[in-house]
Formats: sequence, structure tokens, C-alpha cells
Amino acid sequence: MAKVLLNTLFILITLKTGIKCNESHQRVRRLVGAEPANNVDPVVYVRFNGRAARVEGTRDFPNYVFKGIKYAQPPVGAGRFLRPKEKFLEGEVNATVYPPPCIQPAPGRTNTVIGNEDCLALNIFTPDLPTGTEGLPVIVWIHGGGFRYGSASQYGVRHLVGQRLVVVTIQYRLGSLGFLSSGSKHLPGNAALWDMALAVQWIRNYIGFFGGNPHRIVVMGHDTGASSALLLSLTKIAKGMPNAIVAMSGTAVSRWAIDNTPSDTAQQIAEENGCPTGNAVTMVKCLQKVPAESIVKGDSRIEFQHLQSRGFVTGLNGRLGTAPVSEGSNDGRSLPGMVEIDPVESMYKQENPKIPLLTGVTKDETTKAVKGQFKSDILKQLKSVPNFLNKVLVENLHNSSVLSKLSGKLGNIAQTGQNITSSLLSNGANALEGLGNSLQLNFENYLKAKQNDIEENLQKISEATADALFNVPAFLQAQLWKGAPTYLYSFEHSGNMHRGFSFLQGLPIVGNASSTETNSNDTVGHGDELSYLFDAHDLEGNPLPTNEPTEDDLKVRNFFTQMIADFARHGEFKIDNKKVPSFNLGENNFVQIKPEPILANKFKFCEMALWTNIGDRLKSNSCQFLKALESGVSKNLGKVQDLGSLVPGWNSQSPNKNPLGGILGSSGQQSVKSQKSNPLGIIG
Repeated sequence: MAKVLLNTLFILITLKTGIKCNESHQRVRRLVGAEPANNVDPVVYVRFNGRAARVEGTRDFPNYVFKGIKYAQPPVGAGRFLRPKEKFLEGEVNATVYPPPCIQPAPGRTNTVIGNEDCLALNIFTPDLPTGTEGLPVIVWIHGGGFRYGSASQYGVRHLVGQRLVVVTIQYRLGSLGFLSSGSKHLPGNAALWDMALAVQWIRNYIGFFGGNPHRIVVMGHDTGASSALLLSLTKIAKGMPNAIVAMSGTAVSRWAIDNTPSDTAQQIAEENGCPTGNAVTMVKCLQKVPAESIVKGDSRIEFQHLQSRGFVTGLNGRLGTAPVSEGSNDGRSLPGMVEIDPVESMYKQENPKIPLLTGVTKDETTKAVKGQFKSDILKQLKSVPNFLNKVLVENLHNSSVLSKLSGKLGNIAQTGQNITSSLLSNGANALEGLGNSLQLNFENYLKAKQNDIEENLQKISEATADALFNVPAFLQAQLWKGAPTYLYSFEHSGNMHRGFSFLQGLPIVGNASSTETNSNDTVGHGDELSYLFDAHDLEGNPLPTNEPTEDDLKVRNFFTQMIADFARHGEFKIDNKKVPSFNLGENNFVQIKPEPILANKFKFCEMALWTNIGDRLKSNSCQFLKALESGVSKNLGKVQDLGSLVPGWNSQSPNKNPLGGILGSSGQQSVKSQKSNPLGIIG
């Protein structure tokens, strides 16, 4: 309470009725922090950093809404690609209109660009203006969209606000305008992550004016928004700002989270726009003068080229354009980096903040794309490529998933001796370097399908791609997050409100809105859970048509929003009045979100063991149906030292003591032997 009183003295909030005259000089009553009333526009007076402002919002009864508030200076001209500069509130602020979306391709319209480069704004939704208490928990929403699409105004948040939460939806630069990096000090990258960090800082400074608690901020996102939320939590720049993280269908160890070859994309973008590539300074200055529309169109051409050359797995994984990068300890200008080291390495060293994490997936993350947009390409490969499923596809998924990145990172850690004893260095470095090249597990039974059964083959591909690209990262993220409660969920409700394509238009993974599979109520695809938390709007904030919810839909919405609200308030939640325990590798406990939610164990138990090579589990009776260690694999086990035994504290009888989180089990390492050629050109 002392903090609240001091904050109240420092931040002047007027809590009385304001009087204003309209054009006819009639008095119009406007409420400032008073009890809710209909048809009354809220006005908030603030003073911060020596600046005073009068902020006028609107009512979405019973809530207060403040739209399009600029938190940063326009990132245009010489400010393009650079870190954002904070914009403080002062003077008269009209917060009654949604901001234009950040400039991006128009979904479904070829060679068309919409939005504005001057777009760094946020929307605030609150059930109460300040009442003298400590304020309500705050959710900061980071939209997904493959780093290329989306806006803050797409998400109607009344269901979350109805749980007595303040919700702030933010915008950040997209595509190359937000993430282009040459890997040098002249274009270090991560401008959009800096946008997000500045937005969270702005919210912490100002949210007390709008009824929020600046000391209870939960950063929440979906898809690339989820991986960004986790990257924010891991950076020293935002240390102490998030109090918890909600990551939906995306993690910091997802393959799209970090671009390891950013300079290649930067050169492509420069060439697309006629800029020189020999000198980084000249290239940046040239790109700063190119019309923003040209850069967005260049991004689209490169994305199309990558999709054609790398294939459907890369499309499902979102590795098509610019993304966050690891900058190192500084960006070459003696300035701190946003992402100093790869998040895999950071969490292996247990450097994650000790704050609660809630992460999860949908039941059928990739099904709509596999059976929709990519169906014809997949069928051609099934017909023309021998052993496509258990050879080509598995290798492709391994190379495109977090597993290949883990291999390299753990090898590097072993070489440098970071957090690994001399025993491990002397005995395990070579083995770690070879992770992914020594053994081949048998995926045949995992992918077994009748050769001529198209639907069964497509279903197996859906399951395998969902496991490798979404379920494995969620599983590993939950295990690598140390020192704080961690919760895993699977959204499994097949209802009448699936609207993933409404929120994520433009992304290959959501399929086409008109396709049969996209509209199937039996499939719970990527983004379909969003409509149970949010109302779907277009990029400008206009409501989109929705289906009438069923009774079960309403049950799921009530549980899901309550779960998020409880997690935001307490860092934990309950099912049937029983506290949900933190994720445990031995139990693989998770929440199944259904009309009657279930606290279950063994999340994809054997599948996760296969992909991450938890050897003891693969040998167990419950996983014998996979026969993963057969076909010549088991006889080779003795040739490779047990990597798990080389890790300090590992005990095969107590898997939770394994600091690698079960990635390396008693059977050695998991891999797929590389082929000498790639006739399909799909391995990205």
C-alpha cells in the first residue's frame, strides 16, 4: 500500500467528475475514474516525467477504452531500423480511434500493401479507472502473424477484461522494417523487440492512470508473439518488468524464434530494392530512403521464393523471412544487446527469470495446412518419393525443428565449458558435437500408414509436423524453464467458434478460410483457441462475423478466460478447486482444455520420447508400440557413451534432476542420418 500511495503522489490522477462544453455550449458530463455509466466518455489526467496530459477515451460498456495511444516516436526516415524513442503523454491526447496497423501485405490480395510505417501505438481496455487501490493485473498482448502480419486492434478483449483485468494490445514493426539485420553494428536488428520492450516500459510508467497495477504485468502472446514474449522475459533490458508469461503455440526455442543467418536475408532485401550490399553503412542509408511499400513487397517476393525452394515444412515452421537475431553482449556500439545469447543456451544455463510460465498448444496445430494449402504438394511427394514419410520427412522435420539447434548449441556449450564440469568436457565434448549425426532411431511405426490411404498418410504427416514443430518446443520450454512454476496445456475443444484464419490471415499454417478443412469443427488448428479469449476484428478494429457459440463453447470460454485471469493474479490456477501442479518431466502433466477440463499426465508421452530421445522411456512397456530402438539401432547403442551420465546431477532413475530436461537420455542421441542429396529441394 505504501508503494501505491507513493505512486499516487508521483503520478497525479484526477478522480472527480469533469465538466466540458460542446459546440452548443451545453454542459456534457464526462466521468474521470467514477462509477461506470452508459454513454459517458472517460477522461484521464496524467502527469509523468514533468509532462501533463489530458487523455480522452471511449466507452465499450461497461468498460473504458483508450485507443491508438502512441508510445514511441515515428520510426521513419533516419529512424527506420533503429531502436524506438519513447513518446511521453502531454497536452490533449485523443484516444478514441484505433491506430492504423503497421505496414504489411494485404492478406489475400497480391502485391497490395496496407497500413502505415508510423504505427507504434497501443490500445488500453480497463473495467475501472483508478479507485485508490493497488490496481488490477495487467495483460500486455503481443499479436502473432509470423512477424509479418497482424495488428493490436484485431483482438476484442472484452472477455478477458470481464475477468477484472486491464488488457493492453500493442503494435510493433513488422517484416524487414522490424527485424532486418546485417549482423553488424550498422544494422544489428531486433528493432521490433525493442518496440515491444519500450511498450512494456511505457505501460509500467502509465498504467496506474488507467486502473492497472504497474507491479503486476503479464506479457502474453500467440505464435511469433509468444516467442517474442519469452525473448522479452529473457533479456536484461526488460528485467523485472514482466511478472509472468503466457506463451500460446510458440516458444523461445521454436525454430522461428531466432534467425541464425540474418545477413543473407539482409542482402536479399537490399538487392530486391536496388541497394548496394558491399558496405553495410551504404546499404542501410539506401534502405532508409526506399519507400516502405517497396520493402514490404520485397519481403513478399523473398517469402514466396523461400516457400517454393524450401517446401511445406519450412512454411509450417514460419522460417520464410526476417526474425529476431542473437546480437551478442553488445551490438558493436557499446550498447547492450536485446538478445545477448541464443535462448536455448540461456535457459540451459538457467538464466531465465524466476517468474511463472504458462505455455501450450492446440490439438491439431498443422492439420489445416497439411490437408489444405499444402495438400497437393504433399500428395505429389508421397507418390514420387520412396519412403517419403520415415526418411525424407523425418530428416526435414529434424533439420527444421528445435532439435537441430539444440544439437549445435549443446555442442558449443561443451566446447566452451559453460556450466559443464571438466569431466563432461573431457569425456563428452566430442559426443555432443556429434549430436544428430551418430544414431538413427526408427520412426517407421510412428509414421506407419497404409500406402494407398491418402487421408491416413495426411493425418500421419499432420501429427508428425505438429509434434516436431509445436509439441516438442512446448515440452522442452516447460522443462527448461527453471526456478518458477511452469504449466503446460493442450487446447482440445472442437467447437463452433474456430476462427484461426480470422486472426492470422496470410499465414500458410492456418489454411484458407474457404477450405473444407479450415472450417471443419473436428480439427483444432493453429490459432483456433484465440476465439475463446478474443472477439475477431479486422486489422482496423472492425468486428468480423462470428458463429453462435454452443453451450460447450461458452463453458470452454469461461474456463479459459478464468484460467488466464487466475494465472495473471496469482501465478497459478485450479481445476475443480484443486491447484494445478507445476510441470514435471516424470509426470508430463498438462491441462486438457475441454468443456470439462482435465488435469492429465503423459503429454504425448512416447512421441516426445522419440523426438527428444528419452531412452529409458523408449525402452518402457508403454512405448514399445513404437519399436524405436529396433531395426539395427539398439545394437549400436554401446558404441556411443551415455551422454546423460556425463551431465552433473543426472540420475536415470530421477529424470527431473537432468539439467538438460531429458533431451539426452540413456540411449544416447537422437538423429536422422543426412542424405547426400535433396531431390525435392524441401529441406530448409
